[in-house]
Amino acid sequence: MSGNLLLLGAAHVHLPDHLRVAESEGWRVAAIHDRDPDRRAHMAGQLDARALRDLPEAADWDAAIVCSETAFHEEDIGHALDLGLPVFSEKPLAGGAGAATRLAERAERGGARLVTNYFLRTNRAVAALGDALGAGRLGAVLEARFRFAHDGGLADWLDVTGWMSDPALACHGGFADEGVHMLDLALEMLGPLSPVALVQGHALGLDVDDHGTALLRTRAAAPVTIEAGWTDAEMRLEIDVVGTLGHAALDRSGLILRGRDGSETGCRADPLDAGAGFRTFLRGGSLGTPRQAAAVSAVIDALEGR
Repeated sequence: MSGNLLLLGAAHVHLPDHLRVAESEGWRVAAIHDRDPDRRAHMAGQLDARALRDLPEAADWDAAIVCSETAFHEEDIGHALDLGLPVFSEKPLAGGAGAATRLAERAERGGARLVTNYFLRTNRAVAALGDALGAGRLGAVLEARFRFAHDGGLADWLDVTGWMSDPALACHGGFADEGVHMLDLALEMLGPLSPVALVQGHALGLDVDDHGTALLRTRAAAPVTIEAGWTDAEMRLEIDVVGTLGHAALDRSGLILRGRDGSETGCRADPLDAGAGFRTFLRGGSLGTPRQAAAVSAVIDALEGR
């Protein structure tokens, strides 16, 4: 399947990944709306797309992709839903739990397709860990640790001096920017989580935090830590789960499951690719429900005391 895309916002760092995937899947951006006139004109010229100063009143496209600043997600996603378009949005779904819940409810009421880019769900090692936990291979979970962080803030390959560090536009900082991925997986694998505490760091001197660690509890009171941000020594994806029957260790190379009986199994991980989520969307797949994406925002809000 191929078609024409309406691009709502070109602010997000992963937009080039999505454009690469769109081209490989036979899709093209036919029109772009962005509140920044210079960015709008630049992207329209680069993509040979129609530049829209205002949100369009009619749908001439087959799907919408939202890469605007987080503060505009509710308006942009809501507008695309009103146009009757399937919508793919960068994470988080919205700037807060209230907005995210409203969007999820709108999508449900209209039977609309709304997908948030929690692309780590597509990774075979992550999926294998979820399957193992679902099958009870580790027994009752005693504790878990989730880490997703990179060196973008210190290595300077990620521009965190623009909208991403403006609280009015980003709504969150470095912890939430990467931590939402881990919260999405933790909620999917472990069930509901109760926030306990959040410690955030400000190593870069920005108006938002740049990294942090959260402590949460499962329904059975097992401790769960979420570590995330922009100030690591390298790109790291790590998940460790300890259960009554065994232990799971996942990193960028793959997953190892070790039973307390001495057994060991595992699988390799896929390379990290933010565009994998958009490919899943274009092929009709799921990255969780809008309600699940809203649940991530609710936990972030609770941790940050909103």
